[in-house]
Amino acid sequence: MKLSIEAVILLVVTIAIVGAVSAWAMGYIGASMTGAPDFTAQVDQCLVDKTYLKVKNLATTDIVGVAVKADGADCAVKYIDGALVNSSKPIKPGDMVQLVVTGYTVKVGDRMTFTVVCTFADGKAVAKDVQAVVRSF
Repeated sequence: MKLSIEAVILLVVTIAIVGAVSAWAMGYIGASMTGAPDFTAQVDQCLVDKTYLKVKNLATTDIVGVAVKADGADCAVKYIDGALVNSSKPIKPGDMVQLVVTGYTVKVGDRMTFTVVCTFADGKAVAKDVQAVVRSF
């Protein structure tokens, strides 16, 4: 069987593309299957006296603690109903919850950086920064 140069090049390019896509997919799926601790955080509304923060658990273990710093200062973080995020009331894998952050001093128009630190049931902690501008209600 005789193959033309075009057929050989097409075969090599196809194998390279399939290999690259497979490697990416296995890396993406593998990271989520290993239970790597991760979450997303998003500011819904940033007001002078409180901020509404959405947190989604992307890991396979519970989030048993959430700590927030607003421009480096420690803040209070609770569920909307006033309960704390802990092992008795964790954020389950796949769940998105709304939290209320209080205990900072700002004025309308200020730009803030919230550092959100989630502690997972396996003891690992992950931190992410979220930006927001203080609005009036």
